Formats: sequence, C-alpha cells, structure tokens
Amino acid sequence: MNCLYQLPGLLITALCHVIVICYLSEHKYPKKKFILYGCMYTAGFVGIGGYGYAAGGTALLFAYIVIVVCTFLFSCIVSQSCFAKKCFLFITYFCLFSALDNAIKIMVKLFFPMISAPVGFYVAVVLRSMELLLILRLYKKTAEAILRSLADKSHRRWWNLALAALLFYLLQASLTVLNVKDVMSDVQLVSALFVVNIIMYAVYWLVFSNISYMKKDAEAALVRQNVEYLSAQLSAQQKAEEAHRRLRHDVRHHLETIAEYAKAGDTPAILAYIREYSVEVSETAVRQYSVNRTIDSILSAYAGKAQESGVAFLVKCNVPTELAVRDIDLIALLGNLFENALHGCQKSQKEKLYIEIYIRMQNSRLTIVCNNICPAGLELYSSLPKGKGIGISSILAACQKYDGNLEYKIEHGVCSACAVLNL
Repeated sequence: MNCLYQLPGLLITALCHVIVICYLSEHKYPKKKFILYGCMYTAGFVGIGGYGYAAGGTALLFAYIVIVVCTFLFSCIVSQSCFAKKCFLFITYFCLFSALDNAIKIMVKLFFPMISAPVGFYVAVVLRSMELLLILRLYKKTAEAILRSLADKSHRRWWNLALAALLFYLLQASLTVLNVKDVMSDVQLVSALFVVNIIMYAVYWLVFSNISYMKKDAEAALVRQNVEYLSAQLSAQQKAEEAHRRLRHDVRHHLETIAEYAKAGDTPAILAYIREYSVEVSETAVRQYSVNRTIDSILSAYAGKAQESGVAFLVKCNVPTELAVRDIDLIALLGNLFENALHGCQKSQKEKLYIEIYIRMQNSRLTIVCNNICPAGLELYSSLPKGKGIGISSILAACQKYDGNLEYKIEHGVCSACAVLNL
C-alpha cells in the first residue's frame, strides 16, 4: 500500500502533539533542549507511523500503540510535574485527541462518501489539529493557572483523576479500532460515540470540579501559612513595644544618671552612656523590610526565625506598595523559598551562616534572589534541587503562573535561587 501521501499528515500530527505537550507540561529543560527532544520525537513518530500505514493490518495497530507509548515518554521526559499529574494530563489529552479523531472521521465518512482516501485523510488531520489548538488556547485562558497552582500536591487525587481519564481513553481507542475494522455499522458507531462522549464530558465536568476543590484546599493551606507569618510578626511587634515602654519608663533614671555625669564634668562618660542607650533603643525597634505589607510580614517572620537559629539575615528590598501578585502566591513563593534557605543553613553545620535576600521590581518584572549556605550533598537536576519536594513545586508553580521562571545555582557552598515573575 502506498503510504507516501500520509507522511506529511503524520508530520502535522506530530508537530501538533509537540505544541500541545509544550504548553501542557511544566518545563524541565530550556527551549533549545526541548526543541531537540521535540525533533527526535517527531522523526520517530513519522517513521513508526509511516511503517504502520505501509504494512497495514496488525502492524498498523502495533505502530499506533508504540506511538502512544513514545508520546507518553516524551511528555514525561520534558515535564517536571509529579508522575501522577503527568499521567492525568497526557491521558486527558489523548482521550480528547481520540474523541475528535473518531468524530471527524465518521463525519467525513458519512457526509463526504465520494472523496478519495488522501483527501479524506487530510481533511481529518487538518480539522483535528485546528480543533486541538483551539482547545489548547481555551485551556491556557481558563484552566492552566488552576492546574499549575496545584503543583505536585495531592498525589492520590491525581491518580484517581488519571484512572478516570484512562477508562474513557480505552473506550475511545476501542471505538477507533471498531471504526478501522468496520465491525459496526455507521449508525451503531455514531450512537456509541455519542453516548461515550456525553458520559465522558459529564465525568470530566466532575473531574474539574474536583480539581477546583483541590485548588481551594491548597489556597486554604496558604492562608493558614499567612496567618502564621502575621502572628509571628505581631508577636515580634508586641515584644518590641514592651521593650520601648520599658525604656520610656526608665528614661527618668537615664536622665538622672546623665545629670550626675554632667555635674562631675565627665563628658566621655556621658557620650559613652548615650551611645549605649542609642544601641539599646535601635535593637528594640521594629524593623521594616519593605513597604509592601505582605512581603514585609514574611521577611519579618523569617528574620525572627533566622535570629533564633543564629543565622545572619540580610535583606535588600526595592518594591512598590502594591504589586500585581496575589498575597497567597507571594506567600507560596517567598515562604517556601525562605523556609528552604533556613533549613539549608541549619543542615550545613557550618560556623558562619547567612541568608541574603534581594527583591527588586523593574520593568514590570519582579526578581527575587535568595543566597544561603547549603549542605555539601545538595545536588541540582535541570536547575532545580534534585528530588524536589512540595516546597520547590509550590515556588515553581507560583513563578509559572506569572509566566516567570525559577533557577538554582550552587557555587562554593552557597545555594542561589533566582525567581522571576512577569507582572
């Protein structure tokens, strides 16, 4: 069987897969490396698909299975989401791909029975690709921020959602095989496809309702975290106010002491006493790190934690009062970033411990750099700590939500994290 006319169609389909996976995945690699992997996947897709069409029969079914597996591996390789989330997104995409493919091929078969096989093939390829890209655009506008904000949390729920998606994909794949083998009549196939799609869309409505609840749970956790930061800051302010009241109460005694030194003509003693008193007043003052209230509360909370752990806490912050970032996103980013930095210092077991923080707003770009002493065994994988946990995933999700990025570096025992948000 001549399959040359199908090769460009396979190329279009492979490129469509690459584009969709590019926007569905939370990127593990820079753009150039992703393009390299995409080209390798595309070449393999066209080669395997071309062989399947040329051989026909069982070989075509085998080629389809191999292509599905290769596409899944490609999506897993380029994404750094948790495995359960990768499975859910991939199976959902291929389920939608199969549903559109089945519907379009049946429509072409019913309404355009006289067109040739090559024309019918390309009508199906073009229409399917266009619809998938339109749905991808809709996804980016409505659902992408919600899915990415969940990061790698709730593994068990992701597996439940992936299982539901897998059941419908198997149904769609079965309908594809029945359509190719002409086992069922057109009326029976259309009826089966209609019923399966109605049930599938209803279940997916429930799936995304479940996802919205997952998002609310994640936001509730961040709200609790914010309350902790504000409580810590309030406690620090209360302690500072008590110290100031004590100083004000003792001011009469200080003035009497200075007066005694003045009567004795002991000017150096007066100056030394005033310097000592000034240091005591400055140490009890409440320090403001930023004019932005949320950032200031988080910095104040971790400054207290760092002081308790014997870690020097250095901050340079230049941001406006208002930022186009939700408070819970700032909490997720800064809270987890500073928490990881503090743990890194504590685990390093080194004598001189410090955390340096630089926060700057320039040209609608919020840049946050956090440098800290880190343990010797810390390793990076694709610019992120190896074996990243929920904290790193939350930071990454917050960056990606604002079209930003996150990158870690380790030099001379110092871990440097740079988070960028485009506002």
